[in-house]
Amino acid sequence: MKEFIADVESLRTKLLEEIDRVPGSDDTEIERAIFVLNQALALNTVCVLRHMRHFVTADRFDVRSVAQEFLEHTVRESEHSDLIVARIRQLGGEPVFDRDLVRSRGRFECDSLSQFEEFIRHDIVAEQVAIAAYAEMIWWLGDVDAASSQILRRIRALEEDHAQVMLNFVSVIASSSPSDSLDHRYDNMAVVEGIGSPIGVTGEGKE
Repeated sequence: MKEFIADVESLRTKLLEEIDRVPGSDDTEIERAIFVLNQALALNTVCVLRHMRHFVTADRFDVRSVAQEFLEHTVRESEHSDLIVARIRQLGGEPVFDRDLVRSRGRFECDSLSQFEEFIRHDIVAEQVAIAAYAEMIWWLGDVDAASSQILRRIRALEEDHAQVMLNFVSVIASSSPSDSLDHRYDNMAVVEGIGSPIGVTGEGKE
């Protein structure tokens, strides 16, 4: 359950080590920017895998509105991965994909809705770590590569939206009657502060 948090924290640690280290005589700012972007790619990949897993789980439990929301998260974050890859190549670098991450981190065993809710609660913590990591990348890239910094601003805004959706999702479940169906409770999320649009219809996020 805590693998997602561990992955995100590990990626953030690698990022901070690179940002804080004193550059060597052979280092270039472009090479360091490519490294930072590859950390962003890895971070985004982790989130894509996790949201896809949540989509599959919600669909298995026949919670269709929840599944739709996670599917949208997956699609939008996959598009952002494409933007990062394109930028890395524009800078003359090569995107790095962690195959072990793809094989293992997208999977988890979930046998009940209550366990699913608990997974999402842990993921909210990981989302906050990811948001902090994106903020640090944006800050560092601001003086090195403004175009890359702007791409990551868009991604951070989306992660903030996702964290809010998941937070409200578990809040509605916790405050609802046990007799309510989970799908019905989630469909009523529009009345909870922070959710202003129907499921599957969200904006592009803050710029």
